[in-house]
Amino acid sequence: MTTATGQALRQYMDHYMAKWPFSGTILVARKGEILFREAYGHASLEHDVPNRTDTKFGVWSVTKSFTALATAMLAEEGRLHFDDLLSRFVPEMQAAPPITIRQAINHVSGLPNFTSIPAYNEGLNKRPVYREETLRLLLSQSMEFAPGERFAYNNSGYYLLGLVIEAASGMTFGQFISTRILQPLGLGNTGVNDGRSLIPGLASAYHASGNGPIPAEFVEIGTVFSAGGMYSTIDDLYAWAQSFDSAKLVKRSTLEQAFYREGAGYGLGWFIDEKHDRKRIYHGGAYRGFRSELHRFPDDETTVIVLTNYDYVPATKLADALSSLVFGKETIVPEFPAPYALTQEQFSAYIGVYEGFGCKAIVSRDKDGMFFQWNDREIHRIYPISEERFHHNWIQWECIFKRNDTGELSFLGMKRK
Repeated sequence: MTTATGQALRQYMDHYMAKWPFSGTILVARKGEILFREAYGHASLEHDVPNRTDTKFGVWSVTKSFTALATAMLAEEGRLHFDDLLSRFVPEMQAAPPITIRQAINHVSGLPNFTSIPAYNEGLNKRPVYREETLRLLLSQSMEFAPGERFAYNNSGYYLLGLVIEAASGMTFGQFISTRILQPLGLGNTGVNDGRSLIPGLASAYHASGNGPIPAEFVEIGTVFSAGGMYSTIDDLYAWAQSFDSAKLVKRSTLEQAFYREGAGYGLGWFIDEKHDRKRIYHGGAYRGFRSELHRFPDDETTVIVLTNYDYVPATKLADALSSLVFGKETIVPEFPAPYALTQEQFSAYIGVYEGFGCKAIVSRDKDGMFFQWNDREIHRIYPISEERFHHNWIQWECIFKRNDTGELSFLGMKRK
């Protein structure tokens, strides 16, 4: 079975690579046995350096699983409690409605997402930003809803959890993660990237423009902090996933309190749902240049990890396809969707400038078809596959033009000017 499954995974990736661009590493394991472990593409296109299985990648929001467990470790030691207010450790939060640590962990805080605030994307993410400035920016925004009212994934709560960890432990976030989590687990190729030190073996980050990759837009990594500032490898993330099964760092009762709750959609830094008729615990990360997916099926002792330095790779779909193969389901590599005929009038209706979150997309059309320019630096050619849906000419990606009840158009979540 293992050999056949490994062959099926390899065959799928061979077909995938022939159809779609991919650069990164993949690991698939079941019941303690690695079924598939492979590297593809380049860590540096400029220097022709191939990816290796020990290449490091930015994991962005998979960082949240480390941040949440660090918080749980401090709770177990009595240095904090899940139902403590954030303001106990971050005094500036006294200016906001009362929000608990548990609410921040579970994304029910009601805080606005600071990485979606226009000022952040318009320039704050390009330079070192002091914590006080980030807090001022966050507190200058209105709450999205009352704390505990509903789920809304955002980075703000996890940024604040990093400050809580520092206040409760007396260490920097990076020091706590390194000494209390990474070193005990032997995760020597994982760490917190503050943007101020060299990281040997870290892949360069790429985005797309036209029909090829370009360097990803720069982001000052320190600004995302405990919400997404870590890097890792497939082997280290596999060891990280296994550590939860054995409860190496905290008691099983602590994990059950905040992690394995019945009906929970988000637990201790992980999404919880069902996939392929099985319980799944997973998280992904995506931002400038990197994407990551770590999926665990605890009842089947199965782990699927995808890391890429092409941020246009649909890593979630790829991880889902690989996990379906592990469970014996027929899975084929996607093809380009068939084009859909639009009238000249329908094409013209979408032309314009769309802005939001401090970002901009200019939608245009020329003799070669529809395209949009992103943030004045990238060109993406798209073709219609329905009246509102368009597919990228080169990568596996779709976008939608939406109209609200009043007929107002939006594209990529941004309104037309």
